[in-house]
Amino acid sequence: MSSELPILKPASVAVSDESTADDIRLQVNLRFNREELEADLSSLRRRFRLAALEDKLVRLACRIYDARRERERVMGTKLFGEPGWDIMLALYCLPARGERLAVTALSCAAAAPQTTALRWQAVLQEDGLIERKEDPKDARRVFVELTHKGRALIEEYLQTLYDADPSLAG
Repeated sequence: MSSELPILKPASVAVSDESTADDIRLQVNLRFNREELEADLSSLRRRFRLAALEDKLVRLACRIYDARRERERVMGTKLFGEPGWDIMLALYCLPARGERLAVTALSCAAAAPQTTALRWQAVLQEDGLIERKEDPKDARRVFVELTHKGRALIEEYLQTLYDADPSLAG
């Protein structure tokens, strides 16, 4: 409980000088509600800021994704590779381009061999960063998406990059 605000009796209500237990409980509850509302407002401000930045963060993620694919094209995949990162990056930026990724397509999007990509998908799913969802139109196909936790982590990282240099988003 915040100690910066004294408990005051409303001037417009006639009350005795003695606060009852109910009066104190009501004031404490009001103070807790105020603190909860302030926390909610702070959370909303963060979400609105993130929503305003979301387009820029997606552009930044796509630039990183495209740069990684270009590096692979030029230098090959033998020396460099981070399948977990490539999977997360693909799941963040490719849906913004209108691509919904099934398990196999995600392996291709991450430029990883199928077995490696499947292993990494299992690790990321176990860590709660991605989830699999059956295609309601075709039971043979399973889509992969970022979880709320996975999206929040990648956005936190991208926001750090963006804050350091907004021109990175293009």
